[in-house]
Formats: sequence, C-alpha cells, structure tokens
Amino acid sequence: MLKNQLIGLFGGAFDPIHNAHISIAKESIEQIGLNKIIFIPTGGSANNKTLVSHRHRLEMINLICNNSHFEVSDFEIKEYLNNKKNSYTINTLRFFSEDSKSTFFFILGSDAFSSINSWYKWKELLDYSHLLLVERCDNKLSSNDMPSEVQKFLKKNITKNINDLKKYKHGLIYSLSMPFFDNSSSEIKNRLRKSLDVKNLLPKIIQEYIAQHNLY
Repeated sequence: MLKNQLIGLFGGAFDPIHNAHISIAKESIEQIGLNKIIFIPTGGSANNKTLVSHRHRLEMINLICNNSHFEVSDFEIKEYLNNKKNSYTINTLRFFSEDSKSTFFFILGSDAFSSINSWYKWKELLDYSHLLLVERCDNKLSSNDMPSEVQKFLKKNITKNINDLKKYKHGLIYSLSMPFFDNSSSEIKNRLRKSLDVKNLLPKIIQEYIAQHNLY
C-alpha cells in the first residue's frame, strides 16, 4: 500500500451546501477510509444558473468544516474570478495532484458520470485521481441510457476492491453504496422562497446563516 494521505475532492455549486452533501462526504470517509474531504465550490454555474455570491457559498461550507476531516478550497472560485470562466475539472485535479504524494478521489454523482464524455479531456481525469461514483438514480450505472463510450470507460476501469484504490495512486472507478438522496439544492431553494420547512434538509447552522443574510 502507498504510504500517503487519501483525499476526497468534492466539487459542486454548493448553493447551498446541504445534508445530502455532508452525508456523501461522511460516507466517503467511512467506506473508503479517506483522511479528509476537500469541498471545492465552483466559481460559476456550468449551465448559466444564477448562483449566490461565492463569498456566501464559501462561508456556508466553512461553517460545516468543523472537524479535521473537512476542508474547503477556493481554487475554482479564484480561477473564475481571475480568468472570467469556469475551471475545467481536469485543471482542478492537476492543481491538487501537482507535486503531491497523496492519492485523490474525485467524488461525483452517477448522473453527472453518465454524461462525462461531454467534459473537457474527460478520459484524462483518471491520470490524476480515482473516481468515486455516488448513485443518485436507481440502477444508473447499468442504464442503457449511458453512452456506449462511457459504458466502456466504466467497464474498463471499475473496481469493487477498496484495497485497489489504496494500492494504486489513480486510474480506477469505484461505486459508493449509500442511501438514495432525493433532495437537491434547487428543491431546497424553492422551499426557502416559499417559507416551507427545510429543517430535515439543511444543518441548523446553515439555516441560520441563510436567514441572517436573507439569501434565496
């Protein structure tokens, strides 16, 4: 086994960060044995959705980074502010892996993975990290709706052996087994706008921050 840290990289808008995000992070640590999770909020929306200020999104993540296993990185936000364009995932992985002895695990939903062939230099992602897939739709990974080249990519690189993830520094795909999460940031924002209950969807500290700053 490689004597290094196992680090999960968890990207997303986090607008706002919610209980499902936190559960995914905790399950990744528990199931894989990761040393920590780094949350990486995106600078802008890939599909041109309006996001709350990056300052608020960073601060909300900071509020839940209250243990040694959680961190936040503003790398993609700085890339967006400096270059006025979204950072490609491949650039994020290159940044973290450069001169690092750690093993990185990029966390993404199975729904995003099903269209990963539309990502910039998508086949090179495994040159810098493993991929941890989170099931968000029933049986998504075996769905015929997945493009054939993505199915081949999955079949070629998937492993069911956690020890392989620790033996090799990058190059593998692993599917995380965890409860199905039905809530989304969009749903939460809609409920907040309608003054509906969100206590089971957001940590109390995030609810209080949103109320204090009148977000959404």
